[in-house]
Amino acid sequence: MSGRKINAPLFPNQDWGREIFKHNRLPVYVTDEFDFFRCVEFNPSFYGKSVFKLNEGNLRLSNINNRYSTLFPGQKLSYWADSIDTARKEIKKHGSLNNIITFWAYDDATSTFPIIDNSEPLIIIDGRDISFHEILKKNEEGITLNEEETEVINEIIELRPDCLAYKSVANPGGVNFLFFEKGFRKLSIRQVRLRMGSLPGKNSNRIVCADTCDYTPFPKYYSNCFLPLAKVGIDEEYFKTEDYKEKCRVQKLSYSRFRQ
Repeated sequence: MSGRKINAPLFPNQDWGREIFKHNRLPVYVTDEFDFFRCVEFNPSFYGKSVFKLNEGNLRLSNINNRYSTLFPGQKLSYWADSIDTARKEIKKHGSLNNIITFWAYDDATSTFPIIDNSEPLIIIDGRDISFHEILKKNEEGITLNEEETEVINEIIELRPDCLAYKSVANPGGVNFLFFEKGFRKLSIRQVRLRMGSLPGKNSNRIVCADTCDYTPFPKYYSNCFLPLAKVGIDEEYFKTEDYKEKCRVQKLSYSRFRQ
């Protein structure tokens, strides 16, 4: 991808001072070191499901009701936000009650010890760009794109982006991120938090899958699950999965490179 480096910070959930590479013509950026947040109204069926299974449920096939999904048909999608505040306001806008599970993710390649075998930075479409925002607006209003706009979309698709950033309506100034499966597979979980805010005791708990300033991961905690009422248990079956074996394999490689 031909482009140029820029120094200005790109998004509020990105660490300061990261290298940012912009496409020469399109609102497409290559950069890294983000935190992402997703809130979901808690369902009792979530009890007993490992962090791995819960997070896999965040990626779903698109349908006509998904925002901007018609621009990128046939994709699996996952919606995230720049902050807990934005993520919470988004589900509240859609009528969520106060029993909420919150996912806190990060782009794995920027951890000191990655557990995903993919070092590519994130490729982000900036839907806040004035010209591209008009395309998003027409899409939401059901207006057919003209030939030039359709060509822009096709060019962007050819770049195989990871996600689309767009303005939050529920939280003015906030940013939402529509992840495609390619980008979703670059994310690891830092924490999963459960707060049963509709219960008298407002029971809460969290599962930590990565910690410290360098996001040191703990693959074994992807086996953790929530139990009534907001207690934490273990899904032993997770340790038999290919996901667990792969995370451990890549983590060992990360440790060995760090020691060299």
